[in-house]
Amino acid sequence: MKKSLSVLFTAVALGLSTSAVADENAFNDGDKAVEYRQKALSVMQQNFAAMAEMVKGEVDYDAQVFANRANDFEKLAGIPWSGFAVEGAMPGDNSDALTAIWDNWEDFQQRSNDLQQYASKLASAAESGSMDNIKPVFMDTAQTCKGCHDEYKD
Repeated sequence: MKKSLSVLFTAVALGLSTSAVADENAFNDGDKAVEYRQKALSVMQQNFAAMAEMVKGEVDYDAQVFANRANDFEKLAGIPWSGFAVEGAMPGDNSDALTAIWDNWEDFQQRSNDLQQYASKLASAAESGSMDNIKPVFMDTAQTCKGCHDEYKD
């Protein structure tokens, strides 16, 4: 009886720890994690590209649209990173991520934190409605994106 209870408690504990990891990451395997981060980064890129068109003067600047895009970008900036931390989510045939991410994990995490900070600054600058306030923060944010892509994306 004691052995049965011990096995039961061990099984429950393992189940709970596995469940906690699955809940923390919101996916069950590496392929789902890759898909998750790719989709999040794609939506971020679409918002950023729409803002870039306004910054470059390729489309008319609309302060409200820009602010909406900047706010969405800020909200999204924290989302994709957990998709890099799941076992089996390292690069393969379905990812442009380089192994350098996992070789330089602390740097990668710092860059993701930097992006989140710039995204917040960009959303704040967008509230002013002034392209003069927006453009330098936008350029800093773009450089942060480019720096990470140069190091960690194929």
